[in-house]
Amino acid sequence: MIRPLKLLMLPLPLPTATLPAIIWLLLLSAATATAKADAMTGEVSLYSEADNVINADTNTLLPHLRTTPKGKLVQFINIFCGDCRRFAPTFKGVARELYKWRSLLSIYAVDCAQERNVEICRDYQILHTPTLRYFPPAFSGNGLGTELPTIEPKEIIDLLAGYLAKDFNTGQLHFEPLRPDSDANATIAEHVGPGHTEEYIALVFQPKGSNIGRDTIFEMLPYPAVAVRIVDDAQIFANFGLAAHDQKLAILDLDGNILPLKATQESSQAYAASIAEYLAQMGRTPWPPLPTTRAPKTSIVRNREKLAILATVRRESPRAYRADLEQAIDKLLHIELPKAGLIEGDNMTALRNIIAVLRYNNPLNKDGKLLITGLDDSLLSISRLTGNEFEDLVKSKQKALGNVFKAKRDIGCISTRPFLRGFTCSLWTLFHYLTVAAARQPNTIKAGSVLSAVHGFAKYFFGCSDCAQHFRAMAERKHIELVADHDAEILWLWEAHNEVNSRVAGDTTEDPEFPKIQFPSMTACPVCRDENSQWNRTEVLRYLKNLYDTKSLSFYGLPTSRGYE
Repeated sequence: MIRPLKLLMLPLPLPTATLPAIIWLLLLSAATATAKADAMTGEVSLYSEADNVINADTNTLLPHLRTTPKGKLVQFINIFCGDCRRFAPTFKGVARELYKWRSLLSIYAVDCAQERNVEICRDYQILHTPTLRYFPPAFSGNGLGTELPTIEPKEIIDLLAGYLAKDFNTGQLHFEPLRPDSDANATIAEHVGPGHTEEYIALVFQPKGSNIGRDTIFEMLPYPAVAVRIVDDAQIFANFGLAAHDQKLAILDLDGNILPLKATQESSQAYAASIAEYLAQMGRTPWPPLPTTRAPKTSIVRNREKLAILATVRRESPRAYRADLEQAIDKLLHIELPKAGLIEGDNMTALRNIIAVLRYNNPLNKDGKLLITGLDDSLLSISRLTGNEFEDLVKSKQKALGNVFKAKRDIGCISTRPFLRGFTCSLWTLFHYLTVAAARQPNTIKAGSVLSAVHGFAKYFFGCSDCAQHFRAMAERKHIELVADHDAEILWLWEAHNEVNSRVAGDTTEDPEFPKIQFPSMTACPVCRDENSQWNRTEVLRYLKNLYDTKSLSFYGLPTSRGYE
């Protein structure tokens, strides 16, 4: 039915050994995280305004970009993406450092893993996350902004300084050097009159090839009482009555009095510190006041329902839950697949493969089966559509069926801390289930079809580019194209998953209460390893077929078991 392709595997967490429920609940109650709840939506976010980051969405981002008379730095993220979570401390450091630039730059985050943000992430062609984009003050709404690499903070800040220096070179800000004939009277004349608040003018020597003057301007943005001017020829200092030799920094008041300043070293931070010290002596302070503490940590909310789910999951032996499968398919249909731009050619084939595999291995209720069957039939006659058109197609099919997806939260994929497990865990559960379900009907589904569908999804649609990129080399090395039967497909996926878990075990993306172990554990399946701790693949296959068999799926977390076959 579907031609097998190379698979891109996803680093998703595996079931773990049990822990006495009471001990586990005590651990959870004591846990804390740096997560913040967005004031508008109540959703947990990686960032908050305490980080100098505004959480935006489809409804608010474009108005901000069009009307805010500043430069705009936007990070597009997927909350479940490991790279996004690893980059978060760097981005917070940048945002905190740039608090002093608030008069020129606003900083935003948009979570592309939220259904309400599918449109904006699709419109801005977010193909991987995290993605950083800079938008100028006069952004009209046309264009995608300028992409910045997700590199070290210093490099990101330097790139932003370059963009802002081009966009703001008027009024109090002067990024071009003083003219060779500039003197005190001419310079003061440029800084008096309507719209000017400066009382002092700092002169900074900027050698050829350096940006020390430019960067000192940015350092002094919180001080409206001073303007910084760049001197690119030391002889210009003589025009102000100073000795040109070895002059680096000076400050001029509006009466024409000038004072040389000394800095501890030749850097914009040291120059700014010297200027700020002088201004403090004159009774001038920064505005707004610079923050002195980091954003506070907040405790995880001890939701009773979540605690009950966690206790149940930890008490039971490893199980697959229908609620997790529903969550995965729900997000596939309503978030991941619709985020695509144009769907045609290879990615249309990939889309058809995904829907076809779901049709013939459908774990949903009766209405869910009708939904997937309707989508599959429709896609067979469509050769080209946009992500928006696919979104409309899903909505039109679902409208006649009512509430197809009844699962409202993760069950087996629940986490003890924000941002962990969740969607990626439920995807992994779904993929395992699909390989086992395909083996139950070998005459209907060709061996390798599930791996082909997973590969196409990861290559063309999955928002976590980190997951796909890391797996490509492994998929090629493990010769996925040689998978020839359904049992081999089940074991290939299991083996690849364990290899990925070995790579990311102990990572910051790991839930400490659900570690990424080599699955199944000795407790869950004692016969799956021999006396030398080597895998008994026959027993592992038997275990996987039982765990992910349709008859073994738990209804816990769903309001009813009616309508499921």
